Amino acid sequence: MKKIIAAGMVGMVLVSSGVSAKVIGRINGYPVTENEANKFLKVVTKGKLKFHQLRPKDKKDVIKRIAVDSLLVGMAKKQIPLIERNQVIVNYWLSKKIKGMSVSDKEVRKAYDSNKKLFKDTHGKILPFEKVKEMIAVSIKQKKYVAQLMDKARITMGKKVIKSPKKGTSSGKKEKSTVPSNGKTKIYTVKSGNTLSGIAHKYHITTAELRALNGMTDKDTLKIGQKLKVPAK
Repeated sequence: MKKIIAAGMVGMVLVSSGVSAKVIGRINGYPVTENEANKFLKVVTKGKLKFHQLRPKDKKDVIKRIAVDSLLVGMAKKQIPLIERNQVIVNYWLSKKIKGMSVSDKEVRKAYDSNKKLFKDTHGKILPFEKVKEMIAVSIKQKKYVAQLMDKARITMGKKVIKSPKKGTSSGKKEKSTVPSNGKTKIYTVKSGNTLSGIAHKYHITTAELRALNGMTDKDTLKIGQKLKVPAK
């Protein structure tokens, strides 16, 4: 068992879920949980053993092996301010949500030209476009995603609603189209990074009208390669 445990530690990193669980040990006062031990054992024993099935000696070995991660997580939580931890979580979450989104070179260049003075090196010299274009692209994607969230958001102050979801973003019902019907539509193929609001803006209609034109509800999501009807220009 000891050889299995030692081999299983190579390249393995445990992440504390923060979920309440049975504490089986402590390192410098920080808890080591049974959930963490079982995650570790699932890897090293290929799911054949759980912590409660081990002999006392093997339990001690497992606790010693996984304690370092509990120590690191515990110290990080204690020493990093909550606001900074939350920012790390937000950045990680956003990076996953915008994965696959795309922005045009024209959008990125426009943002760079409008904010050149913000992109300077340590000597105060403006950085060239190629050096910062990836960073700008990420920023644009984040802003687009946040704008989508805000379209659907409902904000209150006490009992008073001070911001309602945009029409057609929260009912879950199919909308009746208000797009003028002149019999002229064409097919648009959804590409990576497209959003309903972005496509609607491109064809000068609202998001709700685009949904209605395609028989979609606010819960329907876009898929790459999906065919959408849009007004013909």
